[in-house]
Amino acid sequence: MLIRFLSDMKNLIQNKKVYIYCFSILAFTSAIISFYLNINLSSINSNADLNEYLLKYNINVKSGGSVSDLKTHWVYMQILAGGIENLFRYELGHDTYTKLLNFPLHHIIISQIPIVSTNLKVYLLSFFLISLSLPILFYKCLIIRFPDIEKIKLTGLASIIYILPGFQYSAIWGNPHITALFFLLFSIYFFLKVEKSNYENKKYIFLSLIFLAFASYTKQFYVFLFPFILYNYFENTSFVFFIKLIFFTAFISLPGFLFLLKNPLLFKGLSTIDITDLRSSILIVASIIFFYILPIIFQYFLNNYNKKKFSKIFEFKKIFLVFCIFLLCVNNFYYNGLIGGGVIYKLSNIIFSNNFAFLFCSFLGLFCILFYSKKVLSNYLLTLLLLTTFSTGFFIFQKYLEPMFFILLLLFYDHKKITESISKNNLWVILYFSTYYIGLNFYNKF
Repeated sequence: MLIRFLSDMKNLIQNKKVYIYCFSILAFTSAIISFYLNINLSSINSNADLNEYLLKYNINVKSGGSVSDLKTHWVYMQILAGGIENLFRYELGHDTYTKLLNFPLHHIIISQIPIVSTNLKVYLLSFFLISLSLPILFYKCLIIRFPDIEKIKLTGLASIIYILPGFQYSAIWGNPHITALFFLLFSIYFFLKVEKSNYENKKYIFLSLIFLAFASYTKQFYVFLFPFILYNYFENTSFVFFIKLIFFTAFISLPGFLFLLKNPLLFKGLSTIDITDLRSSILIVASIIFFYILPIIFQYFLNNYNKKKFSKIFEFKKIFLVFCIFLLCVNNFYYNGLIGGGVIYKLSNIIFSNNFAFLFCSFLGLFCILFYSKKVLSNYLLTLLLLTTFSTGFFIFQKYLEPMFFILLLLFYDHKKITESISKNNLWVILYFSTYYIGLNFYNKF
């Protein structure tokens, strides 16, 4: 009996599925614990003071990051709850009450739900509980794109979202970032459905554009995906139908243009900021991309190592292209800010007091994203849009790409290479992001 028990335990330990189940449960639990303890990685630093605004609601938490943003969002939601006509009565980013510089779809939705919009604690709790379903929606998208990969492996990948700091502090503090991600994933879900139907199901095409518009009306930078999505539809549908899509897209964008007329700072408010420039911002974004893509490409090497495949990875044309882009961007690099820049930029300056490690990782980031780009124009277009979207001259925060890039990489980039990276084994990917979460907690705490 004892021998059989020990044998069963041995088989259980050797079963990699157990590790993935344990990780998924722990990742889910960590988000709940963080919410319960009001832990927020953007403000956990022990030198910060308690947030005075939230103390009025008997919420004891240190100021900073999403905690401080909560006041801005909540005050604006109260303004809209007082009357939806206030949407056009106040100019965003202009007066004391509305420092907001985001499109307001999230605030409109919440303000029209009486129970939620009248009680901050109810809002935070209900928003957090809904946020817990975001990785489930991501999992549904993964199943559509990778039907031949074991579902348990896709579960592990989807559960990574739970431990990403950008997800946790946005979910805990009611940040519109989560709402935008929901709309983004719904848009991608219908886009994948369109692909699966060989572009025959026109209903899904319109739904994908509608939900992408909703994402953009929540966080305006998601508008960068429209050229990519529309180009895919241009390639795979008739010219007449595509013209209809252009008119439809113009129609659903009208509210945005009207709102911009009333709130011009949403478009030009950051144009006078001089934190960085276009070329420098490309390297910043490339280093952030490298941070998220590193475990995926490392897993690719482990899963597919042989001399023939290894030599194909380092194609001369691709390396030459990356080298040219890097040389164009690296000259006169500057980032004039103590905040933002991403983890790698910060570590490079903290540990080595220079940008050498950062620039090396930026080069690798450019190479890796081109490696996973399908040899089609649409994927190269997506890569170009990703690298240049955050070049407004303002601070570039890693949270802008977390978990957005992780989602886009798995759902839009080269299907064959992504499959080869995650189908055999993805334990190193899970270990990498677990280390990131634990390490960042310790760094911010101590």
